[in-house]
Amino acid sequence: MRIRTEFEAACPPDVAWRALHDPSVAAELYAPFLVMQPERAFPEALTTGTETRARLRVFGALPVGAQLIRITDLPSTAGADWPRTMRDHGRPLTGPLALLAEWRHEMTISRSRASEHRAVWTDELHIGGALAPLFRPVLALMWRWRGRKLRRLARNWQ
Repeated sequence: MRIRTEFEAACPPDVAWRALHDPSVAAELYAPFLVMQPERAFPEALTTGTETRARLRVFGALPVGAQLIRITDLPSTAGADWPRTMRDHGRPLTGPLALLAEWRHEMTISRSRASEHRAVWTDELHIGGALAPLFRPVLALMWRWRGRKLRRLARNWQ
C-alpha cells in the first residue's frame, strides 16, 4: 500500500535537499504531538550510510515505539541534478507500527516547473503485511500532517 503526499515548497530545491538531511527538521515534523528522541545524539546531517535509532513519545512522555533510521541518497535517474531522492531503509522497531511487514520511505526533491526558486517535495511511504489496511488511515493522516508541517517549515529555510 502506498501513502503519498506532494507539495510545492517556498524554497529552492537545493535548500529543500539540505533540509531533508537535517535531523532537526525530521524532529520538528510531528512536534509537539510526537517527540523524536535519539538513542544517541543525531549526526549533524542524515547522509548516505547514516544509521541511528530514535524513540517516539507522545508529548515527550508516553512511549509509542522506536524507529531505525537508515539513509541512502539515490542517484538521479534523469541524468541531471534534479530530481534527487533520499531513501530511509529503516523501519519501526517496537510499538504498534513494528507489526507491519513492509516499511519503505522515500522523499524526492525536484525543481518546480513554475519556478527554479521553488521545490516540489514528494514524500512516499510503502507499507505491507496483513495489518497494513488497519494502519493505512492513520498513516495517511500523518502524511497529510507531514506535508502541511513541511510546507510551513520550508518558508523559513531560505
